[in-house]
Order: sequence, then structure tokens, then C-alpha cells
Amino acid sequence: MKTSKPTEILLIVLTLLPFLYLGLIYSSLPEEVPMHFDASGAVDRYGNKMELWMLPVIVMLPIYFILKYAPLIDPKKSIEKMGANWNYFKLFVTLAMAALSIGIIYVSYSNMNELSDAPLPLSWIYAIVGILFVVMGNYMPALKPNYFVGIRTPWTLENDLVWRKTHRLGGKLFIAVGLIILLSVFLFSDVLVFWVLIGTTVALTLITFIYSYRTFKNISHE
Repeated sequence: MKTSKPTEILLIVLTLLPFLYLGLIYSSLPEEVPMHFDASGAVDRYGNKMELWMLPVIVMLPIYFILKYAPLIDPKKSIEKMGANWNYFKLFVTLAMAALSIGIIYVSYSNMNELSDAPLPLSWIYAIVGILFVVMGNYMPALKPNYFVGIRTPWTLENDLVWRKTHRLGGKLFIAVGLIILLSVFLFSDVLVFWVLIGTTVALTLITFIYSYRTFKNISHE
């Protein structure tokens, strides 16, 4: 599937944005910066500022290359059938990951002041994750059977009907989870939102896993 030149350029720009942002602020960073935060937003690990480069490297580059070349190496050639939906999916995922990467780098940068030991608000991160769930939920039913994206269980990959049924359910559940996360951002503390995110994600995973198995069994016995 060929991606238009403007779309490809936009994907490359979005992929490089975290690198560019980090490059702009790098000289003003201290040698040690916050590298990890607990659920409440408090810093629980510092590290050398060189480690910050690992974030865009391990997040943005794999996402770009996987999304770019997945249609070419997809044995079923199913991704090609998604057409424009695949390009929209790539753009949103890349945008969301770039926003998260820049946001996390910004947290380390903004934590250099006298309040550096104070917990930082993480609600914006959870809000981005919630939006990501909602948008992915909308795309779930459009995903064709493939080995790269979607709800890939042994039973969805084995049977196209199981794939379609599971992704119809998964789409609704992804949207519901995203809305629950977004709502909790406005109602609860960051710690509680963290556990809402973990709990709903685990429930979503278990429900779709069990549903795909039961659907496959039911189809096999027909």
C-alpha cells in the first residue's frame, strides 16, 4: 500500500519531533534529570540526561518502521485492504506517541526548579492514553486480520470470523475504557486514575481473550 508523499512527510516530522525538542533543550538540562515517576507523580529515579534519548529511540523509531513496513511483510496482505483507514491509523498513533514522548521529556525539563521534589500532575498523560483508547476503538472494527496490530490471540488469527466478532466487541470496549479513563481524570487523583487505567486495561485484555476463545469454540462446534 503506497502512502502519499505529504502523509509520509507528516509521519516523518511527527516521528522526529521528540528528537528535535530534546535537542533544543538538551544543553540547558542538568547532568542528572528525573527518569521515572510513581503513580502520584513523585520522582522515584534520577539518571544521566543521555538516557532521555532512549525514549524517542525506543518509542518513535520502532513505531514508524513497524507501521511503514507492516503492509509490505503482511503475509495475508490484509492491511492493504484497509486503504485510507490504515493511513489515518498511522497518523493518529504516531501523533499520540510523539505527544507522550515530548510530554515526558518536558516533565524532566520542567522539574529542574526549586519544586523539583514535588509530585507532578500526570493527568495529561492519562488523558492522552484515554483519547488513544477511544480512537483505537473506532478503528478496531475496520482492522483486517493481520499479525501486527489488533487483538491478536491464537483464535482471532486462526479464524477470520472470530477476528471480526472479537474486534467488534473490542472496539466497543476500547471506547468504553477510554471514556472511563477520561472521566476519571476529572474526578480522581492521579494515583486513582493510574489504578483505573491498570484495572480497565487488564479487564479489557481478559474479556477479549476469553471472548475470542469461546467464539472460536462455538464456531468449531457448529
